[in-house]
Amino acid sequence: MIYTAIFQSPQGKLTRSRYLGVTDKAEAWLTAAKMGSSTGELLIALVSGDHPVYFYENFVQSNADAQRRNNQQSAQQNHDVYEMP
Repeated sequence: MIYTAIFQSPQGKLTRSRYLGVTDKAEAWLTAAKMGSSTGELLIALVSGDHPVYFYENFVQSNADAQRRNNQQSAQQNHDVYEMP
């Protein structure tokens, strides 16, 4: 069975890998956890199937980008679409 495994490094970085394991989920979890621990990573989640996984850094490259997005959201939230000029 194919799984998508999500790991966290000791530095806190999240990664995803495709993992081929057995159908028994408890056994698949233990095997994937051992696989990750061999490289110092902690298994966070194991999802059935091969899925893309998106993390925060996929969308926000820097604090400046994050601040710009927050400002845009604030402007959108403060706009009343029913306001008459």
